Amino acid sequence: MDANVVLSALIGGKANRVFAEAKDVKFVTTASVISEIKEYIPVLAKKKGLSGDVMEAAFSLLKLEVVSRETYSEQIPAAMTLIGKRDPEDVELVALTLALKCKVWSNDNDMVELEQTKTYTTAEMLRLIDQL
Repeated sequence: MDANVVLSALIGGKANRVFAEAKDVKFVTTASVISEIKEYIPVLAKKKGLSGDVMEAAFSLLKLEVVSRETYSEQIPAAMTLIGKRDPEDVELVALTLALKCKVWSNDNDMVELEQTKTYTTAEMLRLIDQL
């Protein structure tokens, strides 16, 4: 999953419902996404008038698995070709999805528009949950 959905959940967005209600879903990401989240928590907290400490505590409760770079490193060149020019910060996440052949949860248009991976927006994730 991408940083934007986690940050949305931390400020009480609809992504929070996905984390709460998605059963039998394994949420995986990269260390670079985790770093991005940690970098933006204080910025977002200040912008939204929220407690950064509370947001960090909520973040620590999310069941996120960080996949080692070794798992997807062979896919980095392919990911660089796919998204590197549009959004270099997403290269590792795309490499992860290629390596694991998994779907991505992101609200980032650069990710949604990639034909080589399947990306679910939060709205699509909520529809899937409602169908269960």
